[in-house]
Amino acid sequence: MAAITIRNLPDDVVETLKVRARRNGRSMESDVRELLTRLAADESPDTSGLEHALAQRLGARRWYTTGDEVATRIAANPPADEDLRVAAEWLTEHNARPYDEADAWDDPWERTEQPRAAREGGGA
Repeated sequence: MAAITIRNLPDDVVETLKVRARRNGRSMESDVRELLTRLAADESPDTSGLEHALAQRLGARRWYTTGDEVATRIAANPPADEDLRVAAEWLTEHNARPYDEADAWDDPWERTEQPRAAREGGGA
């Protein structure tokens, strides 16, 4: 196998490579070797070795869904008539309830402001 020497690397680059290697649980040499190998194979060097190993083990799974995908799924699965009926029933029932100031929504920000106002005003 061939060996290379890289001269005049800035200290901060070397330190970053050391931190990355520690995070991946291996030596800096091993981590840089893997990065260069993946870069030469045109793979993404942005992911850590752990992320790469998990992707190989678990397959190409994503742990999120984009807004466009959600919109596409909704468009592909429109609500059934029963769903629309239940939603309309709920809305009618909700809007029919009288608004009572005593039952108004309790704003948590107002609760946190009251003790501060009492302290600032010198109240008990």
